[in-house]
Amino acid sequence: MARLRDDNLFLRRGDSVTAGKRARPVLLLLVFAAAGLMLLSRLDHGMIGDVRWRAQSWLTPVLQGAMIPAEPVREIGRTISTQVDLRNELARLGQENQKLESWKWRARQLEAKVAELEALAKVVPEQKLDFVTSRVIAESNGAFVRSVTIDAGRARGVKEGYPVINADGLVGRIVDASQSVARVLLATDLNSRIPVQIGPNAVRGILAGDNGPRPKLIYIPDGANIAIGDDVATSGTGGLFPAGLRLGTVAGNLSDPRVQLRADLDRLDYVSVLFYADPFRDLTDDLANRRTAGEANNVASPGLAPIGKPK
Repeated sequence: MARLRDDNLFLRRGDSVTAGKRARPVLLLLVFAAAGLMLLSRLDHGMIGDVRWRAQSWLTPVLQGAMIPAEPVREIGRTISTQVDLRNELARLGQENQKLESWKWRARQLEAKVAELEALAKVVPEQKLDFVTSRVIAESNGAFVRSVTIDAGRARGVKEGYPVINADGLVGRIVDASQSVARVLLATDLNSRIPVQIGPNAVRGILAGDNGPRPKLIYIPDGANIAIGDDVATSGTGGLFPAGLRLGTVAGNLSDPRVQLRADLDRLDYVSVLFYADPFRDLTDDLANRRTAGEANNVASPGLAPIGKPK
């Protein structure tokens, strides 16, 4: 009986050894197949891409069917994660709301004081700007141009020179306008020049685009007190842009200061065009119109001499 058990044990060991020998070629074949698939995945060939796409198309129903049983579990996990995030977000918003309430009270006091001082000094009120919101329908981001096209033109009051903003800050200005569309020169374009003020000391400078993601600051006075992280906004110098439109913050290094723009100019969807006319341009246009009208009157009445000149 004991001998029979030993013979059975020997047979089982022999079967396992034989099975192991038979499995070796299969294992080697699988290893070579895996290595071949890895090499094929690195090759950028049209035929391989087509085969891969067809395989994905065939396997899509199978994968979708396999995801159906796991969908309730995933939904429960998303719900738990959302609840935890909402609790943390509510706590943060509660603290922020308390700070904002205190700042709101302080802002009302300062607003009342400023109104009293303006009334005493008889300050001219600031111009209220109208605007129109439009959608970006095309982008031109080449090696030498950074501009977008919007679906609002002269029919909606858009003119050349008007500044363009979005919810994050200044985007650029209108450079071409037709009846139904307009082209916006972005702040990062090589031809863009924007007068700015920097930091709490309102240091004046020029924001110059160079077709890169972060335009540079030029013409900054020597010894100017600026620091990394200072806010950058339009200064209103020259009348091209109204003062106070935010642009971004100082970045890079102070030997070559750059500006990290708040607006993501690579993902523009909707923008607003401010109806801000250059006051100096309006003044020169008015003077030119008056001069033209005066010359026309002189031509119509040759017997009358121009004012201030003898006959």
